[in-house]
Amino acid sequence: AAQVTASPARLSVTMLKSNLTSELVRKKGSLTLAVLTGDVPLDFISDFGTRSGRDCDKFASVAHAVDGAGNPYPTVYTCARFSMQVDTVLDLDTHYQFIGLLTEAARTGDAPPLTYAGYHERKAAARAAAAAETAGDAPKRWVCTVCHWVYDGETPFEELPDDWVCPVCGVSKDQFNPA
Repeated sequence: AAQVTASPARLSVTMLKSNLTSELVRKKGSLTLAVLTGDVPLDFISDFGTRSGRDCDKFASVAHAVDGAGNPYPTVYTCARFSMQVDTVLDLDTHYQFIGLLTEAARTGDAPPLTYAGYHERKAAARAAAAAETAGDAPKRWVCTVCHWVYDGETPFEELPDDWVCPVCGVSKDQFNPA
């Protein structure tokens, strides 16, 4: 997500086509983007990032509110939110890029935001802790860092061919992390 113009204020948000959220945004024509805080638990990110809304209600056990257009957003572990009315959808092969007018913006907390680098540092630390905990047990599930698809096949991930790629977004094995 990024701001792309100042006046009028426009945002650009890119999402994987196969995500339910992309389908819902295309149908409704609006969305709300929540900015997570640096202290957000990794399982909170995982719950929203790796589980599909087709299989569960992601907001069922999370404090949340809705914007003026009726779009839900979490009210915990956030420091800001932005709502937009989509006016342009670009088809980018595996993703859609939604561009639209900013309709609402609010500060929702005082904690600093989670940065992309901070997220990856926390994930690396969690992986290291999990590896130390399992001490030799190979992970059974691996998550794509690009599209969040989960590999949990019968063939151990380490034994997949070197040229194996994510069936959703096409990235190589080295873009997967143990879950």
